[in-house]
Amino acid sequence: MKQNRKKFAGIVLAAAMAMALSGCSSKGTAPVLTVDGKEVTLGETKGSVFPLTEFAMEIPGQGTPMEMMPGKSWLSTFMTLKKDGKSYAYLYVYNPDRSEVLVTSATIYKVTFSMHSEETEASFWAEDNILVNGVDYSGMDAEAVKETMAEYKALSEESEYLSYRDGKYLYRFDLDENGIVEEVEVEMEIDKSYS
Repeated sequence: MKQNRKKFAGIVLAAAMAMALSGCSSKGTAPVLTVDGKEVTLGETKGSVFPLTEFAMEIPGQGTPMEMMPGKSWLSTFMTLKKDGKSYAYLYVYNPDRSEVLVTSATIYKVTFSMHSEETEASFWAEDNILVNGVDYSGMDAEAVKETMAEYKALSEESEYLSYRDGKYLYRFDLDENGIVEEVEVEMEIDKSYS
């Protein structure tokens, strides 16, 4: 009788561990973006990684947001991240904590950016492209993107864009008319039901 209880307890423990491990892997691995030498891990890094003495973080038409962001809230409006007059990315932030924080110090959950184009004289995008998990997607075609994203679940591999999922993390690559990456979007899904 004692042996059966031990076996049963062992089976329950093994099942619980398997469920815990599979739960962890279903969350995915947080993407790391490198922006002008600064590392951003989605869902972990605060906007304050970009000091306002070096970078400009502005909501278009509203300037630098100096107000406080309530706890358990998110900003649906993007902020542009600029340096020396060039745009690096659009940042989207949220505040998962209970206490309020300055908007520019909230947690980054989404980053979108376009590639600098030599074809347009007045390109306002920085020539230094952002690395996504150490990869520079500038100049890549669809096949090269598929190769780099092979370990992730493909959601769409249309001729105009490619999208992938890694647990709660989403990647999207918009292609130009020549099939070359022109815009990248990396997002961590968050619960947007709170304020």
